[in-house]
Amino acid sequence: MTTMFGINSSISSMQATNSQLADYQNQISTQKKIQQPSDDPVASQQIDTLRRNLSGNTAYQKNIKTATAVSDQSNAALSDISTQLSSIQNKLQQAMNGTNSSSTRDILAKEVSSATDQINSYKTTTDTNGNALFPTDSSQLISYPVGDNRSVAATLTQTQVFNFTASSGSNSGSSVDLSTLLEKTQTAIKNNDSSAMGDALNQIQDAISHMSDAQGQQSVLATQISDQDNRLSDQAVTLKSTKSSYEEIDYAEVYAKFTASETQQNAEWAALARVTSSSLFDKLG
Repeated sequence: MTTMFGINSSISSMQATNSQLADYQNQISTQKKIQQPSDDPVASQQIDTLRRNLSGNTAYQKNIKTATAVSDQSNAALSDISTQLSSIQNKLQQAMNGTNSSSTRDILAKEVSSATDQINSYKTTTDTNGNALFPTDSSQLISYPVGDNRSVAATLTQTQVFNFTASSGSNSGSSVDLSTLLEKTQTAIKNNDSSAMGDALNQIQDAISHMSDAQGQQSVLATQISDQDNRLSDQAVTLKSTKSSYEEIDYAEVYAKFTASETQQNAEWAALARVTSSSLFDKLG
């Protein structure tokens, strides 16, 4: 009885060791601590939550890329509008030279018209998703979700870009529509109306200053987008690291345990052999 108990005990111990070895082999093969949820239900639930959070983070980062592209496009448009306004200002100053002929004024007016068309084209320009680059009003302004209860705008409205307050002249203190101003500028040049040209020159300077302010506002939006991009990147690193700590093995640690279990298994085989041999001699005796 004592010998059979020893044999059964050795077999049970070997089966437990074999099971542990198989578990370590699976961990080494898959590089995962948990082979199935039942291995560690709590950790498995944490991994699922982290996986969902990472998926959401990836979606938010895609929104950031879109917002960044739109912001860059908007900034380029505002920069070009500023360039066109400076060009118009220069043409208007040339036109105010009293020695210009009618044909010269016509040429200058056409050049102002061409620059005006370029500026006005941005009212209908769309972004990469087909949305208005500068929406007509704030109700059409697109905010990009970048987190739970977080979103960022990537551009300004048409009112913010194409309307400004005149500081002097006939419209002093009033809101001026840039397109209307530029049309009047062309007319003033064609008619050689020095008073209207002088008024337009002052307001175009206001428009240039306004465009500089608009670029500043756009820069603020770009900074907000960049800040959210950094936040999401840091969050992704943390989520991945935490998820890894729950599911990925420490290879050196598991391999050491595997080696120790192999050594234990060999010892158990030797012990079983001794017990079996002793039982056989007892029977032969």
